[in-house]
Amino acid sequence: MNWRLVATVGIGVTAFLLAGAAVTGLLAASIEFSALVGLPVGVLVGAAAAAATWLRLWDSPGARPALLGVSAVGYAVLVVAAASYAVSSLRGFVSVERALVVALLVGVVAFALARRRPGGFD
Repeated sequence: MNWRLVATVGIGVTAFLLAGAAVTGLLAASIEFSALVGLPVGVLVGAAAAAATWLRLWDSPGARPALLGVSAVGYAVLVVAAASYAVSSLRGFVSVERALVVALLVGVVAFALARRRPGGFD
C-alpha cells in the first residue's frame, strides 16, 4: 500500500474540514453566507497541506505516525458523515460532537499503531 498517498489525501481532507469549519464558524455572525468564504479557504488550505505532506513532510520518518494519525481523523469524519447520511436510523444518534469524538479516537489509534511499527510505513 502506498502510505504516502494515504497520508497525503487524508491530511488534505482533515485540513480542508478544519479550515473550512473554522472560517465558516468565525464569519457566521458577520457574513450571511459564510460558507461561500469558508469552503474555498478550506480547499486552499487542504491543497497546501497535501502538497506539503507529499513533498516534504513524508520524508521525515519520525513524522509519519503523526501524519497517519491526523489523516485518519479526516477519513473517520467522512465515514461517520456518510454513514449518518446513508443510514436513516443513525441520524438521530450521530451529532457533530459524537462524530468528532469518534474521529479523534480513530486518529489516536492510528497514531499508536503507526508508532509501534515506524519502519513499516515506507
